[in-house]
Amino acid sequence: MLKSKHVILLFLFLLLSFPLFPQQAFTVVTDSMGITGLDGLGHSIGWCDIDNDGDLDVAFSNQNDDSFWLFRNDGDHFTKITNSAGLGGLNAYRIIWAEVTGDTFTDLILRDWDGYQRVYRNNDGYFTLITSSLPGIVVAAADFNNDGATDLLSLSSSATYILYNDGSGNFTTRTIYPYSNSFTCAVCFDYDLDGKVDVYLGTYGGGANKLLKNVEADSFVDVTVEAGVVWDSATSGVTAGDYNNDGYPDLYLGNNSSPGCKLFRNNGDGTFTDVTNSAGVLGHDDTRTAEFVDYNNDGYLDIFVSNHDFYVYSNQMYRNNGDGTFTDVGSSLGLSGQFIGDYFGTAWGDFNNDGAIDLFAVGHIDKYVLYRNDNVPGNFLTVKLVGTQSNYNGIGAMLKLWSGFQTLTRFVIAGEGMHDFHSFPVEFGLDNTPLVDSLYIFWPSGIVQRLYSIPANQFITVVEGITGISEKLPYDFYLSCQSILVREYAVFETNIPLNLMVDRHIRIYNPAGELVKSIGMDGTSKRFYWDGKSENNSELPSGVYIYTINTKKGMFRNKLILVK
Repeated sequence: MLKSKHVILLFLFLLLSFPLFPQQAFTVVTDSMGITGLDGLGHSIGWCDIDNDGDLDVAFSNQNDDSFWLFRNDGDHFTKITNSAGLGGLNAYRIIWAEVTGDTFTDLILRDWDGYQRVYRNNDGYFTLITSSLPGIVVAAADFNNDGATDLLSLSSSATYILYNDGSGNFTTRTIYPYSNSFTCAVCFDYDLDGKVDVYLGTYGGGANKLLKNVEADSFVDVTVEAGVVWDSATSGVTAGDYNNDGYPDLYLGNNSSPGCKLFRNNGDGTFTDVTNSAGVLGHDDTRTAEFVDYNNDGYLDIFVSNHDFYVYSNQMYRNNGDGTFTDVGSSLGLSGQFIGDYFGTAWGDFNNDGAIDLFAVGHIDKYVLYRNDNVPGNFLTVKLVGTQSNYNGIGAMLKLWSGFQTLTRFVIAGEGMHDFHSFPVEFGLDNTPLVDSLYIFWPSGIVQRLYSIPANQFITVVEGITGISEKLPYDFYLSCQSILVREYAVFETNIPLNLMVDRHIRIYNPAGELVKSIGMDGTSKRFYWDGKSENNSELPSGVYIYTINTKKGMFRNKLILVK
């Protein structure tokens, strides 16, 4: 009996001492993947699949004003192709990727240290210069007028511009904010989910950051104060993403100023709340970069930041605890420590296609570092979008996924911060869920695609209007509410012919995609009335709701804000 107890105790000791599963960690693989022969201090970086072969290639530059490199991903290693790709002899202050010339290859938008804003057409891996005279510094790309062509956001010492693209790489400059405010970084995202991409601008000096709401073509309104996202001192990193899985994009600022960083939670009504301290993500006052990323595939976006003080606090990886708080686990993952960090540019993307998102960071201390994300515990689904009526890269699309008890919302964003460009494919962490119940893609064109029963741990490509079930609202019909802002009571009207209606009902959904009310039409008047209550006649909370109607030509969908 005594011997048996000793055996059991020994087994328990071994079990506790040696985990059954390897611990997650980020492994430096820069040299082993063939990324060598570099010099100077790292500066700007961006992932992109330049040859449409299904894996991510990478471009980056140094701060010495003399080098730019392009490496092709060949599976088990990277190959330097800068010269053979037609890009030899360049330098780069800012690197942006976006398809702007009307084909199916993603082009390079490069601002050099000599003051030229260049656009290079991608001819299946070989690049040719089409212009070097665009104004300002291009810091992000998006389709601001939803015409199917990717436009560019540019910052100068005198104004903020949108360079509207005609679809073939010809740009028309429009001023959207007539002051500079020393803006140096930006993120373009639809903060109020009205279908139009808005702009948040960060300053590197003492000027105030700005949130510019996209009202209509060429018309942007400063809503910084009323939205509650005021900050007026040195933002170097800015990122947008839905960290609390409520369906709305939140905002995180990596600040180079006291007291530190800022986390603004989106309230879903056009305003934000500063939850920095309660979330535990204040960080430090010399942050260079900041990104939302689900590094452990648990379905919650975490926050990675890099700081200038590499001696003391280096980088942080704030793990999302799922309850509105975060815990710094950077050191245990191998992402933080003395002489690690001071990154000026970061790019997240799954370069080895194993379902775990990796990090390429460039900066002043370890200069050029490719971190492979190993032993990730959760399941995943990676979605590549191919636009047909929308822009080719799907920039500005919203993806909503239902899996088990989770509802995840992700956005396609092209360019964040000062020198960060992450990969286009959208990576969903699914935790332990083996199957995706449904996936909805809301394209900038208005097309909505639905896919159902998708097994986890795979890569899928969704072509706009082709993959899955697609629907688009015919422009000659409408379903509208008397106002987007509804107090207590709503009246809906439509001109859809009765013979095209499937069941003469509109359906109202909450932000989680749950049906809260089905309303029948009032006779033949084509009017619907809603008292702001659910099916069981209980009061619904204030917030954004989606209303739809099924027709033989597809589903009509719109949004209202219920205020009580």
